[in-house]
Amino acid sequence: MGRLDARAKIIGVVVFVTVAAMLTVTELIFAALALSVIFAAFSQVPARHLLKAYAGALPFILIASVSVFLFAGIDRGIGMWARTSACVIALLVLASATESLQLFAGLRRLGVPKIISTLLMLTYKYIVLMADELVRMKTARKARGFSGGRSLFDLRGLKIIGYTAGMVFVRASDRAEKGYEGLKMRGFNFDLKTWRQTRLAAADLAFIAWFAVVSGALITFQLGAFA
Repeated sequence: MGRLDARAKIIGVVVFVTVAAMLTVTELIFAALALSVIFAAFSQVPARHLLKAYAGALPFILIASVSVFLFAGIDRGIGMWARTSACVIALLVLASATESLQLFAGLRRLGVPKIISTLLMLTYKYIVLMADELVRMKTARKARGFSGGRSLFDLRGLKIIGYTAGMVFVRASDRAEKGYEGLKMRGFNFDLKTWRQTRLAAADLAFIAWFAVVSGALITFQLGAFA
C-alpha cells in the first residue's frame, strides 16, 4: 500500500465505499465487510493501529446502528453496523497507509479545487499542533500537582481546565503563524499540484481495477436482487 500512488488508492477506496454505502441486501453488506477486512489484512497496516482507530469511531457507528434498530428492527440495525464498519475500515486503511501530505496532494491532482485541498492540509497540520500543545500543557499541569477535578462541580478544577484550553489555543496559534511563515519562505503558493509528479504504474492500475471489479460485482448483485 505504501508504494502505490495516492490517486490510485483514493479512487479505488472511494469507489468501494460509495458502493458499500448503497447496499441494502444483508448478504452483500456482510460481503462488503468481509472484503474490507481482507483489504485491511493485505494492506500490512498494523492490526493494533486499525483496531485503535476503529474503536474511536465505534461509538458513532453504534449510535447510528441503535437508532436504526429502534425504528426499523434488528436486521436493519445489524446491517447498518456492518455497512458502516465496511466503509470505516476501508477509509482507515487508506488514511493509515498513505502519508497525509501525499493524500492531500493526490486529491489535488485528481482535480479537487485548490482551496479545498489546501484547507484540508492546513487543518490537519493545525490539529496536530493543537494536540502537541495539549500534551505539553497537560504535562506542565501535572508537574504542578493538578490531577483533575474532584467532580463536575469542582469550580477550581473547571477554572484550571478552562485556563489550559485557552493556553492551548494561544500557543497553537503562535506555532501555526510561525509554521505558515516557514511555508511561505519555502515557496508555498497555496497549491499542492506542484509537488512531486508521478505516473500511474501497472500496480496502481491493478489496484483500481480490483476495486472496480469488486464494486461492480456488488452493485450488480444488488440491482439483480430487485430485478
